[in-house]
Amino acid sequence: MEKLLLIPFLFIVSQVFAQVSVSVHHYDYYNISANKVRPTMSMYVKKDLRKSLKLTSFTLLNNNWGESLIGLEYSPKKWLMLEIQVGMETNTEAYGYKKNLIRTAQILTVSTRKFVFLGFNQQGSFNWFGVQMFYLMKQLGIGAMASQYSGLGPVAQLNLGDSPFRVWASMLYDWDTSDYGSMFGLYYKM
Repeated sequence: MEKLLLIPFLFIVSQVFAQVSVSVHHYDYYNISANKVRPTMSMYVKKDLRKSLKLTSFTLLNNNWGESLIGLEYSPKKWLMLEIQVGMETNTEAYGYKKNLIRTAQILTVSTRKFVFLGFNQQGSFNWFGVQMFYLMKQLGIGAMASQYSGLGPVAQLNLGDSPFRVWASMLYDWDTSDYGSMFGLYYKM
């Protein structure tokens, strides 16, 4: 529960700085085979330092897991972002991992007007990787995602008019456990 207090604190701190963008993301993973829901909340903060260099922060929380990372994003081209982050992770004994360990992440983003690719790899008490690709139309994005511990499958997102909200959904197959699941999410970008 103390982890949830971190989100408002990070929001307040992030608003102190000029030229800061904040994205809040809530999503639920529903494991159809186990009939269980895993709600997750994350926040990503980005502050301009120079034209091609940004300070970033990422926090993710769910019932058994939490991580907070800080790093730098370098953009050698307008459409290409390379990012490294380091921080702390914590988890309950339900996962059987050690608590409060150092965690690192590497992120690659390619973003044009019509196409978005996001890939990440994290290391700590366990490794975690994920990939998302979208083809963007006016209000709709269609693509695919693969996320270790969730699965692989198609994904669709819908921009809610000119609002800062975006919803998305995916059907997934987990190649490690042979389970089927679905994910539903809501983004809010300030």
